[in-house]
Formats: sequence, C-alpha cells, structure tokens
Amino acid sequence: MTDTSTIPANQGMREEQLPLVVAVDLGGTQIRAAALRGKTLYTRVGLLTGENPTPERVIPRVYDAIQETLDKTAASGEQIAGIGIAAPGPLNHKTGVIYNPPNLPAWQGVPLRDMVAQRFGLPVFVENDAHAAGLGEYLFGAGRGCGDMVYLTISTGIGGGIISGGKIMEGTSGTAGELGHMTIDWRGERCNCGNVGCLEVIASGTAIARQANAALAAGRGADLLAFLRAQQGQPGELQATARVVGVAAAAGVATAQAIIQHAAEALGVGLVNIIHSFNPEVIVLGGGVTQIGPLLLQPALRLVRERTMRVPREAVRITLAELGANVGLIGAGALIYYYQISALE
Repeated sequence: MTDTSTIPANQGMREEQLPLVVAVDLGGTQIRAAALRGKTLYTRVGLLTGENPTPERVIPRVYDAIQETLDKTAASGEQIAGIGIAAPGPLNHKTGVIYNPPNLPAWQGVPLRDMVAQRFGLPVFVENDAHAAGLGEYLFGAGRGCGDMVYLTISTGIGGGIISGGKIMEGTSGTAGELGHMTIDWRGERCNCGNVGCLEVIASGTAIARQANAALAAGRGADLLAFLRAQQGQPGELQATARVVGVAAAAGVATAQAIIQHAAEALGVGLVNIIHSFNPEVIVLGGGVTQIGPLLLQPALRLVRERTMRVPREAVRITLAELGANVGLIGAGALIYYYQISALE
C-alpha cells in the first residue's frame, strides 16, 4: 500500500473485470459486512455492535461478520482480493490504527488493520468512513467520470471526503475532510469536537432534533407540539427527530420551517466554503437529512448562487448521492480497488 494511489480518469472500471472483495462498515450501533464486486453486493451480514462497544467486545464481532461473509462465498471458489473496512475516525489510514472515535469509546490506538490481516491472511485497508463513502460515490455513484469531487454526508453528524486528481485527500495525520467541523457561526454553540459554531452543530440530524426539542422545552412552538401530538397519537413525552421536523416543515408548521431554514442556510454557507476551498467539479450530498428535500436544499443552493465567486460556481455541479444505504459497504470495498489499482490496469 502506498499513499500515492490514484484512479486515472475515474473511468473504464467495468464491474465484471473487478475482483471479489469483502467490505466491512463498522458503526457505533451495527457492523455490516458484504462480499461485493464494484457496487453489486452478493452477500450481506449484519451484527449489532452491542452495548459498551470496547475493542474487546466489538472486534470478535467484526471477525464473525467477516468469517460469515467468507463462508457464504466459499462455494464459488473465487479468490477474495482483500478486505476493506470503513470505520469512524479519527484514524491513520497508512497504519490502520483507530484513535478514540466518539461513538466507539476506549478505541485508543487500536491496530485494526494488522489484527484483521493476521486473522484472515488477506490484504486489509482501513479508512475513515466518510472518506470511504466518498470513494464509493466517486468510483460507482454520482461522482463517476469526474476528476475532483467532494462528498458531504448530512446525517446524525456531518462528514466529508475529498478526492482531488483521483486521490483521497488525507492530510498530514489523516484527518483532512472533516467538513462538518468547519466554522459557520464563530459565536455559535459549542460542538462535541471542541470547536464553536460548526456546520454539524447547526445542520446535522442531531442538531435539527435538538433545536426542535429545545423549542418545545422552552414552551415555544405550539404548532410543532400539536403536530407531534397528532403524529404520535398517544399521551407521553414527545421527542422530535430530524425526520419528523422535516415532515412538519413540509406540512406548513412554522416552527419546523424556521428550524429547517436555519439548517439550510448553514448548509449553503458550508457549500460556498467548500467551493472556494477546493474548486471541485462535483459536490455529492448524501445522508438521511438530504431526504428532507427542497425545503433544505433550495435555500442552500440559493446561497451558493448568491455568494460563490463566478468561476468556481460555474465549474461545479451539486448533486445527490446515488448509492443509498449501501454507500458505506461499497466505499469500503472500493478501498481494495483504490489501493491495488495497478493490478487492474
């Protein structure tokens, strides 16, 4: 493995010519594994990460998911080219060591790549999950055929992956692409990362839900409260989610619309920053929050038109992701093609 791997022209990678690989999407609540070729999944395994997800508890489950996947593909007799793992950062992709991700406590300096490689005797590549998802979209999804792409996932949190000249932008310590932690409001709320006014603390699914529930707790938003009661249909404590806030906004609930508008404007400012910083050909937007649709996206795109310098604005195309819920697995599998591309040429 080298740090100079590139994907020339991002074209011509026909799925039938690609080797079979095993992909693992390691999350805070679920471990998913699959055997796949390109973006086509042949098997799928899902295991719960479990409570108290320490390395001692979780890594055996990772082994089990990989072994079950290998067992399911053994009958084909086809050789597995390698194992790609998409994991929460921060991590060092060069060494495959994971450093204390927020949703995997006690994972301080865990050499996941070497542990999995020793267990299964296959090439193993570990990458930040947002970077891997961006690579999947670049090779097999909405970024296919472009040269420079930025992937932005807006979900529980906000993450990013940057591909420039066919290469994942990693940075000196492997933490480049933390687009959710760009500052949008320098006097804003404190983010879990320690920064203030991050895009994530304003526009993520968690942030949208938090703002809605704060309004309810403060006695504001009687219209949203009434909507939630009608949706829930039973007594008890009412808690808003980002999805419900989006549905309420679409139904004309003013409090919900104001929250989504605020998130949309923050997203728009973030997109302007991304365009000015990276001058990409394509920005791919993924993650569940994008399902809110035009109420979120149209105000964001309006800000892009109003505030971005003309030359980079006219060069960029902003589009929705294509790979859906499988993007983590497809991206993890794509790591094998990314790092071993010379073998395919």
